[in-house]
Amino acid sequence: MSKLSVPVFIMEPTTMLTKMSEILQYTALLDAAADEEDADTRLAYICALAISTYSANERTKKPFNPVLGETWEFQLPNDAGVYVSEQVSHHPPVGAGHASTEKWTYDLTSAATTKFMGNWVDVWPKGRTRVALKTKGDVFNICPPASRVNNIIVGRTWIDTFGEMTVNNMNTKQHAVIKFKECGMLGGGRWEVTGDVVGADGKVKLALVGKWNKSVTVSKPDGSDSKLLWEKEPMPADPTKYGFTQFTFKQNSSKTAPRGLLPSDSRLRPDRAALERGDDALAGAKKFELEERQRNERSLRSQKGETYHPRWFKLAEDQHLHPLELDVGTPVWEWNEKYAAASEKRAAETVEGSDPVETTVFDPWCYEETRSGTTG
Repeated sequence: MSKLSVPVFIMEPTTMLTKMSEILQYTALLDAAADEEDADTRLAYICALAISTYSANERTKKPFNPVLGETWEFQLPNDAGVYVSEQVSHHPPVGAGHASTEKWTYDLTSAATTKFMGNWVDVWPKGRTRVALKTKGDVFNICPPASRVNNIIVGRTWIDTFGEMTVNNMNTKQHAVIKFKECGMLGGGRWEVTGDVVGADGKVKLALVGKWNKSVTVSKPDGSDSKLLWEKEPMPADPTKYGFTQFTFKQNSSKTAPRGLLPSDSRLRPDRAALERGDDALAGAKKFELEERQRNERSLRSQKGETYHPRWFKLAEDQHLHPLELDVGTPVWEWNEKYAAASEKRAAETVEGSDPVETTVFDPWCYEETRSGTTG
């Protein structure tokens, strides 16, 4: 379905680049993990982070598909760092993301696949997710479960996530298995998660229990010493018809954009901005225009005999795939370290007090012919 052009009335004013970053809503969990001395509790915090991203997963509208070369930048809380994502491939659609602070790094290659099953769509989150704790030397990978969008044609649309999630410490045999319970008849069991944190010695050290749309607690295996690890932030007074969280509003805001925002940023998409203003007709027209420009640029690239190269990520020459990561379903992209110097240069050229979302024209294009509309 990611290759289809869909009408804007089934969409929300975000993109897949912003959607795949929602795991960073609760970066305090990463900070807590980096500060934690107990290895098993560190893993529990990473599990809570992995579960927390599904708390924004009840929204049923579809984000916009990013244009090849589209980016999204986000200033992390307390100016701890910047998260940068980029659409590195269009067919198949693949996005890459990276964030780094003094305490941790987060790296993602996202290549979700979908299968239309009549009145529902199954979504498999292919790719690779890694979290490294600089303070402890731990490196974790997260292997998420599948999700299902129900009643896409008939009935009230709703999303369920079910199956197993595994979180592995790649430097030890420490791991966690988290079970997402499938919604049963009359809604029984919906949102429920349970899990075990298994130490490097193969013994269960901690138990996790909660609901992926509400909270997660950790305790000893016998249920004693229970502690709240994560709780969903309250919803805003007006989440709009899209059911946006406070974090989603921040994602679209210029206030979370770093100085020298890239002109390829998702905030600047004219179709997304029009939909956000409630102008569905203009959003549809602008979406069609962007899709046509992308087709024309692909044709022009083919005529020139050139190959597209992302600006901020590169194909990992040595994939460093752990045995637990061998079935990621896509080549892995890694940070190319070119962003910082380019960002400093752009920031220095930025006019003080200007709003980049209001003054910058969306431009992810490689060729002047695309920008001027003279291709095709």
